[in-house]
Amino acid sequence: MDFKTILVDLGDDAARDARIAAAAVLAANSDGVVVGLTALGARMQPFAGAGAEAGHYAVLQDEGLKRLAARDADAMRSVLERIAPGVRSAQVVVEAEAGWALTTHGRAADIVLPAPPSADETAPAPMAKAAEYALLHAGRPMLLVPPQTPLKTPLSLDGHAVVAWNGRREASRALADALPLLALASRVTILVLVTDGGMGDEGASDLVPWLARHGLDATIRVEACAAADDALLRIVSDVQPALLVAGGYGHSRLGELIVGGTTRTLLRRCTVPLFMSH
Repeated sequence: MDFKTILVDLGDDAARDARIAAAAVLAANSDGVVVGLTALGARMQPFAGAGAEAGHYAVLQDEGLKRLAARDADAMRSVLERIAPGVRSAQVVVEAEAGWALTTHGRAADIVLPAPPSADETAPAPMAKAAEYALLHAGRPMLLVPPQTPLKTPLSLDGHAVVAWNGRREASRALADALPLLALASRVTILVLVTDGGMGDEGASDLVPWLARHGLDATIRVEACAAADDALLRIVSDVQPALLVAGGYGHSRLGELIVGGTTRTLLRRCTVPLFMSH
């Protein structure tokens, strides 16, 4: 399946231009459309005792929100004209938090490109958790693009893709969802990280002929490790793949919030384009 509708968060952060560029090349590759999302946050209501000032406050707030939406539109237009001038685009402006907006509008898209969660664990919750919320609730694959990611049209993965495989449903879903991108890779490595209690290649050997029927030449790499998240980041740093594919939240999100987990680590610390599905 091609990615025909690409939803991209236009929130202003260091990775914004990179993810708009990624959305542009995805759309150009599939004759799709880029939908830029401006999430303005929940509307603040004037204090009950504001009296006549309430109307003035509302006007100022509306003007500020319009300026923000216009700046987002300009940012998207600038990147699209530079990367893929002919690509179609639209903007959606909603008065809602980014996580809810990405989830709601993501359900009418083929793929979601959110702003990356902050690596700062003390960051405000809405800023830190929008991508996590959308990953869990939108029912769509997600692509996180780090700043300075080199992208061009026509879309090409000049390098190889790594698929993190543990034999679970989330990994299987991510692998299937990522097929349109994996088809563009020069090679595919199925990476199995065996921790305590792991068994062999976790069924990865069955994937090789399946991927071959999709025209993909895949190899398997099995490594023993103490902690999957640390090992995965180390291998990504060493190999520098063009794309990392992984399932998200195989354990409960509450458990990951309390003790940490691979999904949270990847969302915050992955240094290459990260494709995830839940």
